[in-house]
Amino acid sequence: MATTPLHDALGIPRPGAAMSTAGGGVVLATVGGGGKTTLLFALAAERAADRGDDSVGVLTTTTKFTVPKSAEAFPTVLATNPLVRAAAIADARGRGLPTVLVASGRGDRGRLLGVEPGWPAEALGIDGVAFVGVEADGAAGRPFKAPASHEPVIPDRATHVVAVVGVEALGARLDPRRVQRPERVSALTGAAEGAEVTAAMIGAVLSHAGGGRKGMPADAEFLVAVTRAGRDVAGARAIGAACRERGVVRVVAWDATEGVIEVV
Repeated sequence: MATTPLHDALGIPRPGAAMSTAGGGVVLATVGGGGKTTLLFALAAERAADRGDDSVGVLTTTTKFTVPKSAEAFPTVLATNPLVRAAAIADARGRGLPTVLVASGRGDRGRLLGVEPGWPAEALGIDGVAFVGVEADGAAGRPFKAPASHEPVIPDRATHVVAVVGVEALGARLDPRRVQRPERVSALTGAAEGAEVTAAMIGAVLSHAGGGRKGMPADAEFLVAVTRAGRDVAGARAIGAACRERGVVRVVAWDATEGVIEVV
């Protein structure tokens, strides 16, 4: 059983500590393949359990995302007016609720629709908000992807960018069944479409300025999360090694059931 808190593995201040960091808090953006939403809600659950003050965390998206069934009871703010959002967050904090979902509306299949890229940083100016987690692109359920020209939508002044890949991408074919936009992966790596997805290929895409690092602020911390790592720990380690060879300082192997398996 994992004992390392996800916050510590990702290098993110825990509740209470974030309020004293430079800039007043954390804006974390997740990009890449499968597991982004699950990772964000796991962070929210950890913050709720470890909260040593009355700070409140905000989860949102600059594109759209689906709320897990386990979080459907979370207070949800659907508004485009920042004053309405701020008032709703203050109300939730006043009621002792640790997490608020914020979106501009609700789309098809009940998915939450994105906020403006500048709003997550503005949210840190709301009294008590110490953490804003943002899903900054989608992957259509695929574990591995490379971004198109219009994505990701990284929030302004993001402090952390986490590029995500599902370990089950290893050994799959570079085709639309398991990879979103395989043609973009080919363009970034030179691999032929239909080739086997390798750790080296994943590392090359996630570490690339046109891949996992695309659009991130120069001063943001960049790291990689390998999700569902419990299915293939050796594979997660191989992906981590490939990323480290390309200059990624921190790679976290994580599983929604087992927690943090290791920091590569």
